[in-house]
Amino acid sequence: MFSIHGMNTRQLLILCICLSLITFQGTVAVGLTPVYAVRLGANSTMTGVFLAFGFTTVALGNIFGGWLADRLRMYKLILLISYVAWIPATLLITQANDINALILLNGLQWLPGGVAIAVLNIITGLSASKSERGKVFGWTALATGVGGLLAGAVGGPIAERWGFPTLFVGMAVTTALMLVIATFIHEPTQQEALGEQVEARLPNKQHLSVGHLFYLVILANLLVSLGLFAGGLGSPLAMIQLGFDAAGVSSVIAVSSAITLPLPLILGWLSDRAGRKFFMIICYVIGVLGLLLLVPAMLLWQFWLSACLMAVAGASRGVAQAFVADLVPPQAMGRSISLFTTTSMLAGILGNSGAGYVMDAIGIRPALLISAGLLLLAIGLLLPLRQSVSNPIAFTKVP
Repeated sequence: MFSIHGMNTRQLLILCICLSLITFQGTVAVGLTPVYAVRLGANSTMTGVFLAFGFTTVALGNIFGGWLADRLRMYKLILLISYVAWIPATLLITQANDINALILLNGLQWLPGGVAIAVLNIITGLSASKSERGKVFGWTALATGVGGLLAGAVGGPIAERWGFPTLFVGMAVTTALMLVIATFIHEPTQQEALGEQVEARLPNKQHLSVGHLFYLVILANLLVSLGLFAGGLGSPLAMIQLGFDAAGVSSVIAVSSAITLPLPLILGWLSDRAGRKFFMIICYVIGVLGLLLLVPAMLLWQFWLSACLMAVAGASRGVAQAFVADLVPPQAMGRSISLFTTTSMLAGILGNSGAGYVMDAIGIRPALLISAGLLLLAIGLLLPLRQSVSNPIAFTKVP
């Protein structure tokens, strides 16, 4: 089923479909369910609590899923059980008749959801060889983008026409579909899971250990995610201040999503050939330009361009994920990829709540400058490392 020369196409397709459908679920939860929360009487603070609790539970599920996968190495069984638990948890949300119940039940459903996300990413990392991880994670990042677009296209109309309870039932059906599809996943064998060891060259004391490199990438991802979440919040707030309507704000999301949709695949493919660090830094620099352009933006096309540039930085996440998989031994793949994913979720909590507070305190534009500084700091963390293209996981400090 697998060979050292490439990942099985059917396996990649199944994983992409599952990750796309999970992103559909997540986009509905983050983008549409807050509307339902407001209709149940939530104010801005309670809506923020709703989102923060959901991010927290999916992060906890993600951490637990990674730990459990590393302990048991029964990846497919854990994935199937998480889907079985997720279906009734989603259906329970239809019974929420006040904001407190909605917060609790939404958080409950994302505990098994977090486990599923972790295990799917682990299987992806173990199924791909080092030479193709960038391309493979590029495909999965592209699939998540498709899932987000699908949620934006059909989620809102379903909720408006048939109501949110119907949308939640549809989400449960989507989870059941993922359960069926996941039965066709090929579980990595013990040899595949343990046979590929990380090679690190440590010829002198100036070299960093693999552990240090791993945490540098994790920290860089956290800083970039914080900056981009803040930029994603600052853009609509700045547009509203300038008098743009909801159609104008949504057009920024649509344009940037459509233009940058194929980027994760392209970046992943290139990073397999020229090295992960190079393309991560290029994307982060482009993200800095996007945030800086947002500061003086006044016209719609300027917001479009800014969002597209920031989306380029976001598109590098698949490269960073492949980077993490390169840096750790397969025995630690579960915990490592889960930690990477969890830092992005943590950035979602801190970026949305913290950035809103900072913007209220000092203004939107100064906060955007701080966000650009976070990306520059991430670039500074990666620059001192020199990567060998022939051996993508061998790094040294630049003298």
